[in-house]
This record gives sequence, structure tokens and C-alpha cells, in this order.
Amino acid sequence: MKKSNETSLQVRSSDGLFKQIMKFSKRLFNKDDASNVYSPKVDNNSNIENPFMQSVKLEKDPEKEMLLKIQDDLEKMGINEENAYELTKNLSDEQRNKLLKLYKEQIEMYETRIENHKNRILKLRKNI
Repeated sequence: MKKSNETSLQVRSSDGLFKQIMKFSKRLFNKDDASNVYSPKVDNNSNIENPFMQSVKLEKDPEKEMLLKIQDDLEKMGINEENAYELTKNLSDEQRNKLLKLYKEQIEMYETRIENHKNRILKLRKNI
């Protein structure tokens, strides 16, 4: 028979909120438990039979990828005439024009985004 001061309630530690969050994140991101997570294997090289999926499938343009890499390298090295010449000396005139067009498209996109932000700020100022 149980003594009168014993209860059937479970004893809980009084951890703070931060400690509870840390414990939760450790359990969530523990690498040993990664095998318990379901992740279906997707083969990107498989033939897609669904016509809709074929129309939605993104095709990577190797030439555009190369131009983006040149652009990234140029920005990392610093934009000046020597670096620009070194990175673009092996490009054809057509590829240089495409690189120039890529820069112009990006500049236009940034300008429209800036205009949208300006308009949004003006609307917020009017509301205040």
C-alpha cells in the first residue's frame, strides 16, 4: 500500500524556456535520428511521362550558366578592365553580347524593384 504523501504524478524538471528550446532543437536536428525521417528518392534523370511535368521541367542553359559563373567570378575578383579582359578573352562576340544583355536585364530588374520599394514607402508615409 502507498503512503499518503506519494502521488501518481510524474516529477518534471523545471527547465527554463531557453533550455527547453535547446533540447527541442537538439532532438530535431540530431543526425543520429536522420534515418527516421522519410525522404523519397527522386531521380532527376528519369524520363517524365506526364506531358504537364515535361512542360514545367526547367532546362538548364549551359551557356547562361557559364555567363553567370563569369559574372560571379568578376564580382569576386573586383570589377576593373584587367579582370574583365581576363575572364572574357576566350568568349566570342555573341557570348559577350549575351553577357552584356544579361547585365542590362539584371539592371532593369533592380531598377523596377527599387521603384516598387519607393512606391511602397510613399504609400506607408501617406498612411502615417
